[in-house]
Amino acid sequence: MKVEGIKKYKEENLQDSKLRIQELERAFQQTKTGIWEYDVMTREIKWSPEVYKIYGLNPNSKPPRLEEIIRFSSQEEQDHIHDTITMAMVKGTPYSIFCEIEDSSGSRKYIRATGSATKDESGVVRRLFGTICDLSDHQERQRRLLFTELTMERISEGIYWFDDKLRFIKVNQAAADLLGYSKEELMGKRGMDINPSFSYEKSKALWMETKEKGSLTFNTYHVRKDGSEIPVEITNNIINWEGKDFKCSVVRDITERKNNELKLLEAYNEIETLKNKLEKQNSYLREEIKVQYNFDEIIAENKQCKQLLKRIEQVSKTSSTVLIVGETGTGKELFARAIHNHSDRSENTLIKLNCAALPPQLVESELFGHEKGAFTGAVNKRIGKFELADKSTLFLDEVGEMPLDIQAKLLRVLQEGEFERVGGNETIKVDVRIIAATNKNLEEAIAEKEFREDLYYRLNVFPLNPVPLRQRKSDIPYLASHFLKRFEKRMGKTIDSISKETMEKLMNYDWPGNIRELENVIERAMITSNNILELDDWLPVRLPEKTGSKFIDKERSLIIETLIKTKGKVSGAGGAAELLEINPKTLESKIRKLKIDKRDLQV
Repeated sequence: MKVEGIKKYKEENLQDSKLRIQELERAFQQTKTGIWEYDVMTREIKWSPEVYKIYGLNPNSKPPRLEEIIRFSSQEEQDHIHDTITMAMVKGTPYSIFCEIEDSSGSRKYIRATGSATKDESGVVRRLFGTICDLSDHQERQRRLLFTELTMERISEGIYWFDDKLRFIKVNQAAADLLGYSKEELMGKRGMDINPSFSYEKSKALWMETKEKGSLTFNTYHVRKDGSEIPVEITNNIINWEGKDFKCSVVRDITERKNNELKLLEAYNEIETLKNKLEKQNSYLREEIKVQYNFDEIIAENKQCKQLLKRIEQVSKTSSTVLIVGETGTGKELFARAIHNHSDRSENTLIKLNCAALPPQLVESELFGHEKGAFTGAVNKRIGKFELADKSTLFLDEVGEMPLDIQAKLLRVLQEGEFERVGGNETIKVDVRIIAATNKNLEEAIAEKEFREDLYYRLNVFPLNPVPLRQRKSDIPYLASHFLKRFEKRMGKTIDSISKETMEKLMNYDWPGNIRELENVIERAMITSNNILELDDWLPVRLPEKTGSKFIDKERSLIIETLIKTKGKVSGAGGAAELLEINPKTLESKIRKLKIDKRDLQV
C-alpha cells in the first residue's frame, strides 16, 4: 500500500514540478543560474540544464543523489553543507551556501546554492527548492579588483581617478599624503580645487588632449591643504569602463628633481664660467707660446743680479705685491714669471695686461670686464683680467701709464679684494696677487699728479730693480750664447762660434735697450752670418745714457731731431717711436715732460 501511495504521489506532482522548473528556467536564462528541486520523501533531484553545465555533467544523464552532489565540494566543506541542508529539511529554514567545487572535468569553480522548504498542511517539509549560481567570473573579478586595490595602496606614486565631471572618485593613500588631505576629503573635489592654475576649460582641454593622444605627461604645481605649493609631474590616461570615460592620473612629487635641476643649472653656469675663463686663459697661453720665454732661465753671473734672484726666491712663496722698476728691456716680465712659477699659484696661468698698449677707455673693461650692453659695442659679457686671475697672479706691465680714474678702482681691489664689472651691480670677490712693472719714475709721476701716491705705496710692498745690461756686461757672453742656441733651433741654422771682433763690439756697446736689444741684435746677426756670428756696422744709434742735465738736453735734442725727420709723426710705421725703438706712449710722455711743441720742430 505504501509503494502505491508513493507512485501516486509521483504521478500527481511530476507534471507540476516540471512546469515550475521550466518557468523558473526561463526567468533565469540570462544568468548562469540553475534551478533545482529535491523531494524529501522520494529523495529525488530535478535539475535545470544550467545546473548540469555548472557541475560539468551530461544533461541527458540521471541527476546524482544529494550525497554525490555534496562530494563535488572540498572535504573541509562537506560536513558544513550536509548539516545545513539537513537542518533545512527538518525545520524548513532557508539557507545560502557559498563554496568552491571541482566539476567533473577538474575545473575549480565558485558557486552559491540557495534553498527554501515547502511544507504540506500538517507542516511537514515535503520539498527543498532553490538555485545554484556560478560565481567564478564574479569572484575572479573581485580578486582582480582586490589586487588592483592592493597595488594602488602599495605603490609609492600618487594615483587618482576622475569622472567626466573632473571630480575625484578614487584616490590612493600616496596621493592623499602628497596633497596633504585625507582620502575622504578629496572625494568629490575637482582637479582645479588643488591646482589654481587650472580652470574648468583648461582641465577639459587636457582631458580631450589626453583622450586624443592616449596618454599625456606634463609638469605643474599643486596646492596642498596647508597652502604650500608642490611641483608635480602628472601622467594622464583616459580609460573607458562599462561605457563611461574616466581619467586615471599618476602624480609624482618632483621637488627633489627641481632642486637637482636648479643645482645642475647653477653647476652648469659655474662650469660655463670656468670654461670661459679657461678658454680665455688658454687663449692667453697660446699667445704667450708664440713668443719664447726663458721663464726661470734667467742668465746671471753678475753679483747684483744674483742678489736680485735671491730676493725673487724669497718673495715667490708669499702673496705680497711686487713692484718691478727698471729700464725697458731689462727682463721685468721674465722676473714676474719667475716669481709666479715659484709661488703656490703656479698651477694657474699668469695673466698679464700692458697698461700702455690700450686706449684709456678700454683699460677698465680689460681689467674688470663688462656686462652685455654696458657700452656701445659691448655685444657680449666679457670676463676681465682680475676675474681670470682669481687664485693666480696678475702682471700689470707699464702700470705707470694707467689712467688716474682706473688707478682709484685698482686701489679698491688691492684693499678690499672686490670689484664690479663695467655696467654691472654684482660685487665679485677675487684672490689675486699683483706684480706690477714700470720703467717710469713713479715718485716723479706722483709729484706731477700723474700717479696716485696711495696706490704707489700699495704696489711698492716688495720692490725689485733689475740691473741694466750696461752695468752687468760680464753677463753679455752668457746671454749671447743663450740667444744663439735659441735662434739656431728656431732657424734650423748652426753657428760654430762668435768672432772676437763681434764680442768686442757687444761688450763695448752701452745697450740702452738692454737685454731685449741684445736679443734682437743676435737674431739679426744670425740671419746674415754663416758658421761664425758677425756683426755689420749696424748697431743702432740710441738715446744717450741717462745722467744729469746733460742727458736731458741730449735726450730732448735727439727727440726733436727724430720728430723733424718724421715730420712730427710719433707712432706707427716710420714714426719717431719706431726710429728710437721705444714705446709710443713712453715717447709721448717724454715729449710732454720735455715740453716739446711744434715751434721746436720748425727748421
